[in-house]
Amino acid sequence: MDNKHLHIVCLDVPYPPDYGGVFDLFYKIKSLYEMKVDVHLHCFEYGRKRQAELKKYCFSINYYKRNKYPISHLRLPYIVSSRANKDLLRNISKDDYPVLLEGIHCTYFLYTGALKQRKVFVRLHNVEFEYYKELAKSEKNIFRKIYYKRESSLLKKYEKSIADKAMLIAVSEKDKKYYEENFSPASITYLPVFLPFNDVTSAIGNGNFCLYHGNLSVAENEKAAVWLLENIFIDSDI
Repeated sequence: MDNKHLHIVCLDVPYPPDYGGVFDLFYKIKSLYEMKVDVHLHCFEYGRKRQAELKKYCFSINYYKRNKYPISHLRLPYIVSSRANKDLLRNISKDDYPVLLEGIHCTYFLYTGALKQRKVFVRLHNVEFEYYKELAKSEKNIFRKIYYKRESSLLKKYEKSIADKAMLIAVSEKDKKYYEENFSPASITYLPVFLPFNDVTSAIGNGNFCLYHGNLSVAENEKAAVWLLENIFIDSDI
């Protein structure tokens, strides 16, 4: 029996899995490989290098540059318009395999209707407009704050406009419920984040430390770390 084929379009290079969003991307690819699915990976590179490790799990890999100045798409969210790459469309149009778009970021050609005749899935990493709204609240730099607010406004309209164009796959029950109540999706389901941890290997009982894990270049994460230091860890004997 022939293997199944699937195009996966990633917003970033999904290896190494060294920050939250990439965990789901990489370990999903690895799980599909173990299920005998031939993954045709397409990913945008902007800072993270091409990774030979991905060749172990993917039938084919294509890399694309993001357009830092998408002047022709100013009415669309930047995270989407900067990934409007014609080479990507050309490559996934060479066959009729299903397409998994990882994040709202990668849905430009779903939005334009170029994938209308294809079986398409969209993995929702967040309710993106809410995420950017929270980033704006936490940001102190006035120019970044303006950018986040504008992006949030554009994303709210954009997310609603594509909600009925593909099968949506949420990472949380909360996100699934929000989409159902506000964006009227044609089809949406919940699938937990893919993780590498299949066995519990820690010792029984409590440890003697507190761990906060987050990218501190994101203002919202920095704010949370400071709050924990001032309100939680300060009164702890751990």
